[in-house]
This record gives sequence, structure tokens and C-alpha cells, in this order.
Amino acid sequence: MLAKNPDQIIDEIHSLRAMRGEIIRSLADGRLFFYRKTFSSDDQFERDRLTWILRSHSGTLDKLDTLLKTKASPETFQLLASARNLFENLVWIRLFKSNLEFGHVFYEMLVRQQVDSIEGNIAQVQAEISLFRTCADLDRGISDRLISESESASSEEERAAATHSQHERREELDRHVRRSFTLYGAAAKYNGYSYQTHLLQTKALPKLEETLAECRRSLSDFEKEKASLLSGKLANAASKWNWHDRARDVGMLAQYDFLYRYTSRLLHSTPMNLITEKGLSESEHLLMLDYLFVTISDLYDEIEEFEAPGIADVFLVRTDA
Repeated sequence: MLAKNPDQIIDEIHSLRAMRGEIIRSLADGRLFFYRKTFSSDDQFERDRLTWILRSHSGTLDKLDTLLKTKASPETFQLLASARNLFENLVWIRLFKSNLEFGHVFYEMLVRQQVDSIEGNIAQVQAEISLFRTCADLDRGISDRLISESESASSEEERAAATHSQHERREELDRHVRRSFTLYGAAAKYNGYSYQTHLLQTKALPKLEETLAECRRSLSDFEKEKASLLSGKLANAASKWNWHDRARDVGMLAQYDFLYRYTSRLLHSTPMNLITEKGLSESEHLLMLDYLFVTISDLYDEIEEFEAPGIADVFLVRTDA
């Protein structure tokens, strides 16, 4: 058999998605839609473990729809990141199949990550409020200095020099903000540092704090029921997640060892990474592309074959496409 080239494997991936993606999407949508109908309240539906398993199926299909959108062969980093992400995705999907309790593990981890993420965003916004407040004071000082220098200028040349100096100082201030890696730096440059500080204090921060309170309530509610939802060995799975152990649970340890060897060597800036080849060889590149094809196919299989009490295999056809 002749070896395939990258373009042929990418064509296979696109063909696989074209042949199976839409029908499995209709199945996943139908399962979730009709499963929701079995609950008397949205709150019950949101707390159910199968809800999160079915949503993870939909999220997986969303991801596969966006993977390798063009026919161009991906670069090393994109290829390795995609392979590792799909590997971990497949581990989740197979964990759900092996034990439905992982639906609640998934939910707990999701809410914990939401809490951590929002707390991080709040800390970032608070830091930017402090930064922009300082910048507003500096900006006012630049304006005051311009007024003073303009008033004392004895010629048009001196006034022009004062204006040029003001421009340079403001450019330096903007560069300082840019090097601080702010979320709202561009908006602050447009709105002004003082007004942007006001917007963050009165709009962004209260909204984040409200969302954080909601997520914390959800986590607290779950923790009150956790003992009745998760067996002993899964009680701490969400907070002590280990991909090696989870891969072993679903018989994917060989894939873990194979894949993490490549990703660790090429994605992390280790001494070996810095002084040796930075990319995959031609045969390794083909191997990783083939891994993507096989894993995408496996994900479609696992989602299509998923069974659980209360889940009906009903197809929901989109009419708004």
C-alpha cells in the first residue's frame, strides 16, 4: 500500500466530517432536546448528570466542526495541540460511557473552573482599575505640563515642541499600558483612562461579582448533594484530576504515553526543545494527522453509540441552516 501524503489525510478528515458530522449532530441535538422534556423544571434538568454528558457531546461536535477548516496542512504546534485536545476529549467521552457518574464529575469541574476563571477576571479588572487610575493622574500631569509650557513659550517653535513632547509622553504611557497586558487597554486609550476606570468600577466589576456569586451558589448546592451523587472513588475526581489515571481507566494509556511524549518535547520550552529540532519529521507529521483522523472517527462512534436510561435516539433536523 502506498503511503499517504498530508493532503490525502486532510481530505479524509473533511470527507469523514461531511459524511458523519451532520447526522450525528442531529442525533445529539435530538437526544438533548427530548431528554429536557422529561423534566418538570429547568433546575432539575440542569442538575442531572446525563444533561452534562449530552452537552459534552454537543460541545465535542462543535469542536470537530471547527477543526482543520481549510485544506492547508497544520503547523506543528497546531497539529500537536489539536491531537492532545482530541485525545483528552475522547477520554472524557469514554469515561461517560464507562460510568455515568462522570457526568456529575464533569459538572463539578465545570463550576469550579468557572469560579476560578471569574475570580481571575475580577482580580484582573481590579488591577486594571488601579493601573488606569494611576495613568489618569499621569495623563492629567501631561496635560497640565503642556498648558504650562505653552503659556511660557515665546515662539511657535517652542509651542510646537511642547505639543510634540506631550505626544511622546502620551505614547510612552500607552506603551506602558500595552506592556501590562490589559484586557481593557485599547478601550482605555479610546475612552480615556479616567472614564475607563469609571466603566470598570460601575459596569464590568459588579457584573462579574454577580456572576461569581451565582457560580459559588451552584457549587455550594452541588457540594451539599455530592455524597449522594458520587461514589467514594469519584468524590475527589474533579479537584484531583489526573489524565494519566483517567486514560488508564478507559484503556488509553498507550495513547497517553505516545501522545504526551511528542507534546511534552515540542510544546514545552525545555532545554531539549530549545537546542533540538523544533518541528515534527515528515513521518511524524503524517502520524499525527492520521491520529487526528482516527480520533475524530472514534469520537463520532462513541457519541453515536452512547446509551443510557432515559435517552431516546431521536433525530432533530435543523431548519434554520
